[in-house]
Amino acid sequence: MGKHSIFATPALAAAMAPADAGEVVVEKDQPGQPHKGKVFAAVHAHLDDVPHYAGGLCAKLLREGYTGYIIRTSNDEKCGGQTTATNILSNEQEHLKMAAALGFRDVFDFYYQNHEMDGISALDIRGRLIFLFRLLKVDTVLSFNPWGHGEENPDHWVTGRAVEEACWMCGMPNDFHEHREAGIQPHPVLERYYFYGRPGQPFNRVVDISSHLEKKIDAIVECKSQGGGNLGSQLRARLARERRRLTLLGNDDRTADREYVRQFLLDDDREYGKPHNLAYAERFYYLDQRRPAKSKVDDYVEKNAVSL
Repeated sequence: MGKHSIFATPALAAAMAPADAGEVVVEKDQPGQPHKGKVFAAVHAHLDDVPHYAGGLCAKLLREGYTGYIIRTSNDEKCGGQTTATNILSNEQEHLKMAAALGFRDVFDFYYQNHEMDGISALDIRGRLIFLFRLLKVDTVLSFNPWGHGEENPDHWVTGRAVEEACWMCGMPNDFHEHREAGIQPHPVLERYYFYGRPGQPFNRVVDISSHLEKKIDAIVECKSQGGGNLGSQLRARLARERRRLTLLGNDDRTADREYVRQFLLDDDREYGKPHNLAYAERFYYLDQRRPAKSKVDDYVEKNAVSL
């Protein structure tokens, strides 16, 4: 995942945000379930991407009525410190636990080779995403910014690019006509939240996640093969061997992991919220391509058409 960078602090990153990102809008909780009936898909490459970049937003959308699905594109074979097979299994199992902690309805894994996704067919991953977006009738997508500055992880930018293309192409009636033969209709994805993944990437949406922080922590602590989910219990065990303890870490491993995440892994979220008087926030580049109820043409016709 690699969320933090040695090259810029969160404050500097804010100053580096490009001026052409558009006006920054603060998105807060909405009462009730205004999105009931809508579907979102969170597409990431690795176990810990969505929990760190967008765990709060996912919890918020689910509370507001969305049905959520999560798609992981890589097999995470190189993360976990064990054999390749063991790493694949542990990440798969933790992915399921993390998704359950946030409340996703279903989980999809593509199992492309970790850190080598720039060698796969773009047509293959795009086609699989188009199928799922249509099958699930996805309205909103969360994923990597396909044009994100400073993204060195090929799994991230390959996934983001494929998502961007699939969102557009899945609305085209003549692409994959066999889908229609199977009863799966074209369905464009018109609303997107792209992660703020590296310092200097553009953002125009700041999402208040303060009331969803516990859910985000729930998700991160399930990411033990990567993502820091068990660093608290590891620190607690090391201090015990040294005959020392930290009150912060409590008296059990679960508390230690949760409080470690809260204290040390959510620094960026705290910094992102400060300029907007929010306790915690996540950043996104937001795109809304939904058409207004009345188009410019309809408006012009209404005002200027004459009777014959």
